[in-house]
Amino acid sequence: MPPKFMSAVMFGCGFSGVICSVLQCIVKGSMPDTYEKNKEQAYIYFSLTLGIMAITLVMAICLRYNSFAQKYVGEFRQVARHAEHGDTESTTEESLGHKIEPIGVEEPTNTGEALDGDIVLEDQQSAAPREKFLDEEEEMNEVRVVETPEEGESVDEQKNMTTSEQLQHTRLLPVIKLIWPTMLACFCVFFLSLLIFPSLIIPVDRKSAWFSTIAILLYNCGDATGRLSTSIRKIWPTRKVILIVSFCRFAFLPLIFLCIYGYIPGHAPPFVFMALIGLTNGFFGAMTMVLGPNTPGLRTEGQHVMAGQLMGISLLAGGSVSALLALLLVVCLHL
Repeated sequence: MPPKFMSAVMFGCGFSGVICSVLQCIVKGSMPDTYEKNKEQAYIYFSLTLGIMAITLVMAICLRYNSFAQKYVGEFRQVARHAEHGDTESTTEESLGHKIEPIGVEEPTNTGEALDGDIVLEDQQSAAPREKFLDEEEEMNEVRVVETPEEGESVDEQKNMTTSEQLQHTRLLPVIKLIWPTMLACFCVFFLSLLIFPSLIIPVDRKSAWFSTIAILLYNCGDATGRLSTSIRKIWPTRKVILIVSFCRFAFLPLIFLCIYGYIPGHAPPFVFMALIGLTNGFFGAMTMVLGPNTPGLRTEGQHVMAGQLMGISLLAGGSVSALLALLLVVCLHL
């Protein structure tokens, strides 16, 4: 997916948090704090959630008819191609005009010459005189297509595959070697944010009825602002800067503990810290998700798709590990 799509996805995640926090403030301020009213608040929240999910489901079904989705999603491209040709039984191999062999399986040839559209493995380089030779490191175990493209035409046949087929024909390790710094930065950004939010911010003042609500609102507003700012390309940092900042953000952790134990008194400092944590999480977290699948050196559609999947795994891993660690800290430290 292009960067503008990932920016929209990341902003949507942050904006949903702002909506929830604003709604919580409205409901909390307009209803008394009783058991029955809390049940009524829960009904309001979950009813709205179910309504939004229903609308989202309808929109997701309609994506197959969207030209943007058909351009970037392999499955939707296949649906559009089948509808155009009126053939619902055609397969990817039929649309390509030749059989796709998995990596590492040698296809025997009778003539010893590579034909247009044939798959050539690294040990068959001599059979493809028209193919431009790559660097030794790039050519390791790679599957390429021998074609004579017209001027300006792409030779990446993976564009004709579905997403699952692109992943099956892409090696994992070469992609990880290219994007591991961005994966690490993504893990660190979301690990710290979800370690502090909300498990370590609530213990700062459990007696106040509004402290945690306002702190969460400030975090969500900062998060949404940071994600939205990624749409401005002029302020995009380099991957090295993102990695350094992801490490520097761990300085927020001792500051939050100082607020919990009263060494930093008052509500203003933790409010500022939460706004900054949200802002940096939104901006640098979204930047890792945008830049990861667009890392220089990723050449095929399958590699870009694989990179996107790995970035998602890094995000989920950071969130999962931080949630478990936050639970352990709250229980062991009696926060």
